[in-house]
Amino acid sequence: MTNEEALFLLVLPVFTGLVWLLVRRNDRLHQFVQQRVTALTTGEADNEPALQLALRRGRRGPSPNVAAQFYREFKVRLHAAFEAAGNRIGILHLIAVALAAPVVVVPFFTFILVLNPAYVTLVGIVAALAAPVVLLYLAQSRYKHRFLNEFPDALDLIRRAVKAGLPVNEALAVAAREMAEPVGSELRRTLDQVQIGVQMIDALEQTADRIRVADFRFLVVALALQAKTGGSLAETLANLSGVIRARKALRQKAHALSAEAKASALVLAILPFVVGAAMYLINRDFARTLFVDPRGRFMLGVAFLSLVTGLVTMAVMVKRALR
Repeated sequence: MTNEEALFLLVLPVFTGLVWLLVRRNDRLHQFVQQRVTALTTGEADNEPALQLALRRGRRGPSPNVAAQFYREFKVRLHAAFEAAGNRIGILHLIAVALAAPVVVVPFFTFILVLNPAYVTLVGIVAALAAPVVLLYLAQSRYKHRFLNEFPDALDLIRRAVKAGLPVNEALAVAAREMAEPVGSELRRTLDQVQIGVQMIDALEQTADRIRVADFRFLVVALALQAKTGGSLAETLANLSGVIRARKALRQKAHALSAEAKASALVLAILPFVVGAAMYLINRDFARTLFVDPRGRFMLGVAFLSLVTGLVTMAVMVKRALR
């Protein structure tokens, strides 16, 4: 059995799991689209022409300027991704990561796993494409975590300002001045949009779409409902603050409960290196075979890939449990 065949057998379960996750996600997206189409077809009459126009466009096939449309769509999505990360990273960061990933991956697969150059080239391309996506995801997760840490205090400040008699705009301005980043900067950006003529609810909805934090969207929905139905805004904000703080407490409790799993993963990740070092000190000739013989280097490479795959899988499972 060649190195490529052995590596394929080891990677096949991981690839099968990824395909299964993508299929489940596409099924959920398909169900959502079907629900939206059903709502449009059974809704008001003024929605029917738009639906019929969309269906006619789909029957006519793609536009001749597919490349231009793809570029514009990609540019819009990339800008939205940068916004969701708080504009902490830019295109230069993505380019740098895309160039650095093959520099790390290609020597590993060339000299450690000793794969065919064609497979190594394919792996390098995949690494160059995947690294920017991972960087964007990590930056967005960090930005959301920072926002959620400050948002309950901002909501309490808005509630107290409204209870003291200030209008909603002034209460948001107080929170924008007093709160730390990134909540303060996002509220200031929202108020800047209001000053140029955008409605308050529309500006808040744009902010919710930009930062992609569910707790902030709760605030937008609460303000929109209060503007339409009336009632005590201070009481509404107090109830919303209690809900958001309860969600935060639940996330912190989940973090505490998952600490044991994280510690176990850390110990399991360190243990192979400790055992390997001990084996090298006890019997250097025996352990040196893993570094000198190509088969030994291949086994080390496969073991390292298995370790990284296990750690990533555990991290994903813990993260999904904390949602």
